[in-house]
Amino acid sequence: MSLHASPSRRPSEPVDQTPGRRPWLGVHFVCSGMYQRVYRDLNGDRYLARCPKCGKTITFKVGPGGSNQRFFDVSC
Repeated sequence: MSLHASPSRRPSEPVDQTPGRRPWLGVHFVCSGMYQRVYRDLNGDRYLARCPKCGKTITFKVGPGGSNQRFFDVSC
């Protein structure tokens, strides 16, 4: 599985921290050509994305040493 970060459209734009709204990532699955908006889990420690074509799962962990990118291309 290959993962590539795509530059955010507005890199300086902060993540929406409005109560009741969860942060999200944009994930483009190359093998299916589909895009998904993946929301942070309720614990706030990861994003879980699943390819709609092949079913491969990828986890984006939240924490120190992570990426500030908001959009990713995933090849599976």
